[in-house]
Amino acid sequence: MKFTELPYFLANFFDFLDSPEWKAWPFNSGYGEQILPAVARLAFITLIMGAILLFLRVLFGPGGPLRDKELEQEAIEETAKERAETEELFAKGEISEMEYTIRMKHLKD
Repeated sequence: MKFTELPYFLANFFDFLDSPEWKAWPFNSGYGEQILPAVARLAFITLIMGAILLFLRVLFGPGGPLRDKELEQEAIEETAKERAETEELFAKGEISEMEYTIRMKHLKD
């Protein structure tokens, strides 16, 4: 594309964006449209919500920089308590070695 054709390209592009199908995208009413724009809106909103949830998970999730340190300590204590209970059950013979191994894998740090 030549530099002299740029104004024509931009004019046509903005005319395309002003078409009724794109005026209120992604939040238009949806009447009389095909399935593809509805799926595109759903994917767009899902992508935004996923990014927000991932961002919050990184910040406030386990080991996150903004997570309360009391929650971390509470989780460590609860895990230690469950490990002790599992070891006690295994020592008494109430659970099998396979179940003991599975439980301990779930409780590792």
